Amino acid sequence: MRVKKNKGLAAIEMLFVLPILLFLLGGIVELGRIFIHYTVLNKALQNSARSAVSETYGTERLSAIAADDYIQEFVVYGGQLGTDRTTILPGLKEDDISIDTSDTNYVKISANYKYSPIFTSIPIIGGDFEITMNASSLMRTTQ
Repeated sequence: MRVKKNKGLAAIEMLFVLPILLFLLGGIVELGRIFIHYTVLNKALQNSARSAVSETYGTERLSAIAADDYIQEFVVYGGQLGTDRTTILPGLKEDDISIDTSDTNYVKISANYKYSPIFTSIPIIGGDFEITMNASSLMRTTQ
């Protein structure tokens, strides 16, 4: 007799728990994407800083660095050559990259990237979830 009373209880429990589990799953997926985008941005800055100080052909000084346009394109396109290039991160532009050469012994490359999440807003909470990521890389010039 008790079995008949508890027959639909699991379905009702699932009805209450499923939205919470889906919300947590969405948050975990979004955090994973944030870490991936930040890592890609950070590695692109490190590679461009390394390229800026090592690939300076045709210069007299060893402390010379590559041109700013070259460095910005290297960050945005990941060193891809050709005309049909895709950005390494969606929405990353050359204007987001800044190069600081105030100290002649170092080059500092920084980026401000606006991360757009998969879930742009949650209907219950509302608001904009765009995150600005700041990353930089410092490399010593050869002397």
